[in-house]
Amino acid sequence: MDSANQRIRVLVADDSQTALLSVCKYLEFEGEFEVVGTAGDGMALVDKTKDVRPDLVLSDLSMPRVGGLEAARELRKLFPRLRILIFSELNGLSLRDECLRSGADGFVRKSDMPEKLMEEVRRFFPKNL
Repeated sequence: MDSANQRIRVLVADDSQTALLSVCKYLEFEGEFEVVGTAGDGMALVDKTKDVRPDLVLSDLSMPRVGGLEAARELRKLFPRLRILIFSELNGLSLRDECLRSGADGFVRKSDMPEKLMEEVRRFFPKNL
């Protein structure tokens, strides 16, 4: 991000088309975000991140082929400054800790979205929101 007026470029990954569309519509409604791509699994997420170079990746935890944790580990190696947020229907402090150990910057339960999602994003990009 170069400027406080620039929108946050986001790549969203979820194998549920309904959840994927919901998150994208919410982000676009907020206005501070530009959804630059979507992915249905962790392998596509890593490939798409290489292509579009987002500021933020929002990834579901459980996806086919490559899950969110494995994708986060790979993305952290490739893009150390990339912000990564994992979301899931699952819950628990140990799950949050596992996400953070895997390279994610945060974890949000799907049932706590969109409020908690925005709290986490504001923590990552305080000057933009």
